[in-house]
Amino acid sequence: MFRALAHFFLIGGLLFAARTGLQRVRPPAQEISIEVASDADDAEVEQKVREVILLREARKYEWVRRDPIIFQHLVRNMRFIEAGSQEGDTQLFARALELQLHERDPVVKARLLHRARAALSRVPEEELPSEQELEAHRKRYSRRFEREGELRLEHVFLSRSRRPDSLDRDAARLAAELSARTGEELASLGDPLPGLRPVQSLRPTQWRASYGEPFADAVTRAEIGSWYGPVPSVYGLHFVRVLGRAERFLPPLEQIEAEVRADFLADKGRALAEQRLHALRNAYAVQVRRRP
Repeated sequence: MFRALAHFFLIGGLLFAARTGLQRVRPPAQEISIEVASDADDAEVEQKVREVILLREARKYEWVRRDPIIFQHLVRNMRFIEAGSQEGDTQLFARALELQLHERDPVVKARLLHRARAALSRVPEEELPSEQELEAHRKRYSRRFEREGELRLEHVFLSRSRRPDSLDRDAARLAAELSARTGEELASLGDPLPGLRPVQSLRPTQWRASYGEPFADAVTRAEIGSWYGPVPSVYGLHFVRVLGRAERFLPPLEQIEAEVRADFLADKGRALAEQRLHALRNAYAVQVRRRP
């Protein structure tokens, strides 16, 4: 199905010409006229030109008739327009096309552009990556695939709901006691909180998700071995001592192969889409008119 949808971009040898240089004689350019705002910059003009070309190509090869989402959308519109109609979906769809409801419909336009861009980005089987190429991609773009190291903390919590009137006073008292307490003794100093243990290792993003941005920033900056706090969260106040930080690391390919493959194909698809759209763009002579 997807291969068929991509086929229209190969019609006329445009993309084969772009990739292999086999086409020596270019067919006459098709003329199109684009209307843009008077103050549109070059980037906006080019975006408009590309959209018009993609829509023109998609409609030329009748994608409107073959896309199930467009079919369902136009049928729903017809059932709204002709409430009570007993005709089947196929008949209503045909009449929608006769009425040219699809020509200015924003949903149809968005769908055609989406499918056109997806087709342009398709990576052919002969260009799918080998394991060696995936490993090279993993190393080249290692920052994309790195994992956070865990942050190991000792943690004492004072609940705002349990200590509505004494929270700040209790926090001051606790700060003075902490330096003399370690290990299991810490559990008796604070309040329980679901998921919290006196000593715990989590990635910074997990600490952030559990206790918020201020807490995560504080423990990221805190020195190893010293008590830090009180640090506020939505639950109350926290005292933490960082016991250790593991550095960020890059997992081996066998652990993240699917992620690396998807990233490789996304990069490859973007490059192919630009190359193919450039070839398609060269088949048109564009006249730009600016609205006064």
